[in-house]
Amino acid sequence: MAPPTPTYPLSALTSQINTLPSGKPRKPPIADLTTCPLKALTQYKCNAEKPKAGKKPMIVCAPVVRLFRECANGLHVETTVWEGWNADQKAYPTRTE
Repeated sequence: MAPPTPTYPLSALTSQINTLPSGKPRKPPIADLTTCPLKALTQYKCNAEKPKAGKKPMIVCAPVVRLFRECANGLHVETTVWEGWNADQKAYPTRTE
């Protein structure tokens, strides 16, 4: 089994990718996650439907698209939810006054 993958709040993602698992800062730091190329991966989630009397069960699959950013030094960051959140932040910036 693979080791657990850490998850971070969306607002902290950019700062977390600049920190190595050991806690040391990444060198060179990734200044802007949006400069890393965007990649997509399609996975499928499949469920077996209960069969009706005298029929075979059907397996129904639905696509699940996941988005990633591929940064320097082979760093891959899943950004599926972050992409929408980041677009909203740019469209509706919060005021700090």
